[in-house]
Amino acid sequence: MIHAGEMLSGKTLADPRSRHARADLATFASEERMVQLCNIEAQDQIHKWRPDFQPERVVPYATAEEKVRGTTIEAEGAAFRSRRNWHGLKFNCELAGDGESVVGFEFLVGDPQRQMGRAWLTGRALR
Repeated sequence: MIHAGEMLSGKTLADPRSRHARADLATFASEERMVQLCNIEAQDQIHKWRPDFQPERVVPYATAEEKVRGTTIEAEGAAFRSRRNWHGLKFNCELAGDGESVVGFEFLVGDPQRQMGRAWLTGRALR
C-alpha cells in the first residue's frame, strides 16, 4: 500500500472551484459524506502518485461493499475511472473524529478493468 504523507482533499475542497462540491457534501448524511470525502482524497492521491492518471470517478463498492467502522473506511473492492478506463483500487481512509476531514490515507492501484463501465451504468454502481 502507498501511504499518503499529506492529505489533499481539504485543499481541493477549499478551492473556490469546489463550491458546488462543498454544498453537495453538506447535504449528505454523515456516513455518505465520509465516503465522498475519501473518494475525493483517493482521486487526489492517485493523481499525485501518477500524474498520467486523471481520476474522474471513484466507486468504493465496485466489486465489494466498502466497510465503514466509526471514522474509518476500508474499500477493498474499489475502482476508479481515468481517461475512459477503469482501474482496480483498494484504499483505507481515516477521518477526523467529527468525520469532516481526512487525516490518514493509503491505497493500492490494481490492473485496468476495461469491462466494468458498461455493467456499472446499468446496475448498482449508481446508488
